[in-house]
Amino acid sequence: MTALQRRVLTISAVVIAAVTGALLFEALLSLNAATPFGHTRYGHVVGWAGLALTLLVFVYPLRKRLSPARRWPRNWFRVHMVAGVLGPLLIFLHSGAHYHAVVPILAMVSMVIVVLSGIVGQLVHAFSLRTLNEQRHQLQHQGLSESDIDAHLHGIASQEEAFRIWQAVHAPMTLMFVLFTVLHVAGALFFAGMS
Repeated sequence: MTALQRRVLTISAVVIAAVTGALLFEALLSLNAATPFGHTRYGHVVGWAGLALTLLVFVYPLRKRLSPARRWPRNWFRVHMVAGVLGPLLIFLHSGAHYHAVVPILAMVSMVIVVLSGIVGQLVHAFSLRTLNEQRHQLQHQGLSESDIDAHLHGIASQEEAFRIWQAVHAPMTLMFVLFTVLHVAGALFFAGMS
């Protein structure tokens, strides 16, 4: 088994265990309650906390786009990955298995696609970095200057087809998730005010 296969297997097992755990915990919290946990005050707090963590995910792409000449914001990328998993887990805890309207279902489906595509993107990123590092070592052994090596590697990285395909899924689904989340929150606030 290769390192990449082990990584995929480990990440898959952790994600499945975490989602299953969140859903089971929500079921346990809703077991003897008159209403599901997600409809309680604490359930709403968990939902808001999940939303706040999920919004923290957007700091990384904003930092990357607003200052492209600066160094890669590695620490914000880590925040992006951690918040991109923990936020949705809290949202799973908030929602449980109680899907009673189209908009929350669409928000949940798009969120799952965004998280899964983000995990795939991290794997593509790790694989690409390993390939670029191998290329760097080969070019250094050929005696090229650092500026020539950087220019060559930048050309290779910009033509990475897997990354462009990944972005074609991740970015639009992120926008769909944001749209459905805004509609869900607005609807929940509107109808909660009506009762």
